[in-house]
Amino acid sequence: MDLPKLRAWKESILEKLAGGVSFLAQKRGVQVIKGRGYFEDSQTLRVETEQGQQFIQFEKAILAVGSLAAMPKVFDLGNPRIMTSTEALEIEDIPENLLVVGGGYIGMEMGTVYAALGSKTVLVEALDNILAGADPDLARPVAVNAKKMFKEIRLKAKVTKMATAGSKSKWRWNAAGKSSKNFTTACSWPWAACRTARTSAWKTPRLSWMKKAS
Repeated sequence: MDLPKLRAWKESILEKLAGGVSFLAQKRGVQVIKGRGYFEDSQTLRVETEQGQQFIQFEKAILAVGSLAAMPKVFDLGNPRIMTSTEALEIEDIPENLLVVGGGYIGMEMGTVYAALGSKTVLVEALDNILAGADPDLARPVAVNAKKMFKEIRLKAKVTKMATAGSKSKWRWNAAGKSSKNFTTACSWPWAACRTARTSAWKTPRLSWMKKAS
């Protein structure tokens, strides 16, 4: 697998998507202002830009500010092999073993991609199903496919502790109704990737997190 070529292809897709949105905004007469916004009152937005402050008056406002990756403190060990989903798309080789903590849509995306690339993938999800909140009819085929692709799926389980030493990753998990267990994984890339956290550009990010690890 030519990873540099794969990453270049991924970046080209992102550039096309971003360029397409920018083009559509321009064609429809949408003014785009880059900066950090603060609500002054119920009808005024102050925007701090590189050129200075701007004040925008509005009748109604739509907040659609996207998301940022967040690393839970329990996984923030300062080890480059423990990553958010952002860094997970930039690694230089395919991990032999991969632990994905969190079965939301980003966890399933990352786990499925790396399983397809050859990683032995283990998924740990705290709830009793993956893709919580999604339409069950849509989540069901994803779960069936994941059971075929992943080495193991652990539901109703929470990773409570993680540590790395050399080429090994040690992690502890609690399953519903069961005592905690310790596992040691020997692999070239023991890493964790975090769920994307929903944020507001106007305030301190509110972390609704997901995790992935290996």
